[in-house]
Amino acid sequence: MNKLTLPFLTFFIFSLIFLSGCSSLFNNHQQITEHQNITERTKRLEALSDWKIKGKLGMISPKERHSLTLNWLYQGKQKRQTLNLTAVLGVQIFNLESVNGMHVINVDGERYQNPDLNALLSSLTGFTLPTQAMSFWLKGLPYLNSDKITYNEETQLPNTLTSFHDGKKWTLKYGTYQQVGQYQLATKFTIKQEDLTIKINVHQWDVTINE
Repeated sequence: MNKLTLPFLTFFIFSLIFLSGCSSLFNNHQQITEHQNITERTKRLEALSDWKIKGKLGMISPKERHSLTLNWLYQGKQKRQTLNLTAVLGVQIFNLESVNGMHVINVDGERYQNPDLNALLSSLTGFTLPTQAMSFWLKGLPYLNSDKITYNEETQLPNTLTSFHDGKKWTLKYGTYQQVGQYQLATKFTIKQEDLTIKINVHQWDVTINE
């Protein structure tokens, strides 16, 4: 199997880091309606295993830029996820489906599957991505005990997260937050890994599938 070209490789990595309905969705202009301390917020989000997000992403590297639409359904309890990445005019670029430990990727008209998602991604891109860690980082939670989070002194919401995952330094900056039911979740992210900068704007969160 040939490795993907560098331009596709770069946006592929980006899309799998942070991907963004269902009938009941919250818009990203809803204000925080209650105060939660760090311990309380963390406890609530650790119990949030199922969610769906929809949004836009922008990727900047020294040689290229990409703007894509993302939809990601993650069901931790059922060990299931579906991820769709589309370009302009709704053209599907990438599709991932995971069910009970088997992962299937459809990309560029080809279908690949493997029970080891990291191995599958590595075979396609040449990189091993922290996919499991990202499901924690997206909610502003540490994945490793060594992950470092800074908090806003006034709101007690995460400002930044720094992780050395598999020997690589990942830096996340959290922007605007919204109240989504009982959860306080970020809607804007900036992620940096070496010379790659990723900007995520989540338009809608759905946490009702967790109920």
